[in-house]
Amino acid sequence: MDLLKRHFDEIPFGVLIVPDLEADLPYTIPLSFCYLSDFAPNGAIGIHGAKAGRKFRLLKNNPKVSFSVAKPYAYIGSEFLGGAMIPTQFFFSALVVGRFRVVEDLADKRAILRALVAKYEPQSENFSFNKEAFMGSERGVFAGIIEIKSISIKAKFGQNLKHSEFESILSDLQTRTKSHTQNSDIDSQTIALMRQFRQNHKEAQ
Repeated sequence: MDLLKRHFDEIPFGVLIVPDLEADLPYTIPLSFCYLSDFAPNGAIGIHGAKAGRKFRLLKNNPKVSFSVAKPYAYIGSEFLGGAMIPTQFFFSALVVGRFRVVEDLADKRAILRALVAKYEPQSENFSFNKEAFMGSERGVFAGIIEIKSISIKAKFGQNLKHSEFESILSDLQTRTKSHTQNSDIDSQTIALMRQFRQNHKEAQ
């Protein structure tokens, strides 16, 4: 869960999937969000917005929803594996299935809004409901949570590769990291997750 929470905290937006029964199609909405551990037994996704529009109407009528997030990691180009790599993208993704509910309690709404601001402005101390500029602002904001029922994780970090191929890609990434390119940070993160998921894969066998 720590890995999942870290990604929820790092990924800037997710995609909410709501059934639109009138159109007989799913309706998808990119949203900013935050993870909330205290609002439901399995955790919850907090969102906010305006008290109007298609999203608000659909969520009220169709509370069973899905929510998807993804983060790209290192791009593994054709130069890997001695120039014989079929290019691929390493990534982490999660699909949440849950039930949406509107949050009306003002204290809970303030908690959700504070969590959202803390996620996107972690170094800022400007936002406070005690400040005149923000006092009472929660009253006009639509806030809600997706109570998490289940989570499916899909991660691609070469964990299923042959040992020789895995080690070769790892070595190439380490070499690229040392060259201090603009992608060095994401390459370093990828290396750590490659090792973690490789170990998880071995333990699961």
